[in-house]
Amino acid sequence: MLVQARTRLGLSQASLAARAHVSLASVKAYEQGKRHPSQPYLTALLDALKIERSERGEILEAAGYASDWHQLVPSLSDLGFTLEQASEEVERLPWPSFVLNEMSEVIVANQAVQRLWGVDLRREFTEVAERNLLAVASAPRFAERIANWDEAVGALVAVFKGHHRGAESVENPSPYFKSVMDRFLAGDARYVARFLQLWQEVPPAEIQLRWHYPIVWQDPLAGRMTFDCVVSNANIRQGWAFNDWMPVGAGTWAALQRLLEGPQRG
Repeated sequence: MLVQARTRLGLSQASLAARAHVSLASVKAYEQGKRHPSQPYLTALLDALKIERSERGEILEAAGYASDWHQLVPSLSDLGFTLEQASEEVERLPWPSFVLNEMSEVIVANQAVQRLWGVDLRREFTEVAERNLLAVASAPRFAERIANWDEAVGALVAVFKGHHRGAESVENPSPYFKSVMDRFLAGDARYVARFLQLWQEVPPAEIQLRWHYPIVWQDPLAGRMTFDCVVSNANIRQGWAFNDWMPVGAGTWAALQRLLEGPQRG
């Protein structure tokens, strides 16, 4: 594997030895199988080759050493967007986009999604604790516009049932989840029974770096819109995730444009 990596990059044994500060005799012995490289020497050769992480890990593991991928990635504190950067990122996008924290609370949202939802977060839902997506899912102003309500709320149910901070239960909820449920149960009773049925049927979600869920939105003026909602990490350390509601088809793009160009609605 070492020979293949070196020859693919067009390096001679002497060139590799010089770059890695390893003797030419050692490189020849390693490639011929006459000597087994120590981990520091093999690491030096791999550093000199600068091959991609998966191939590097395979070579280390083939030599009997653990992959060192964790030493190659930045610290979690260096990854992700700040709150200001996340706000700027979603605002520059032409489609509805927002950021959720690990409890499914909206922390920033662009103007496109606020127009779609019919909210102004400068004047209402001003506290993040009021913006939990599940907590407001029984409010008619939102629920009646989600044509695939069961499917959309089922995605939230799956998240809470498989939450990395501990699976939630409607019978014995955590204090936080109880506060979410109290808000939900204070909404339209028509949605409560549907939610309880979903809780029984929907399996827990598996943790992924990227996943998606569908939304079919019925706007009273702009019409029916279909979105493929893509979720990706915004800040791993803070537990934030981008939610990009990507319009599906020309009809949804056109309807969204009509909505964004129309008058602001409360």
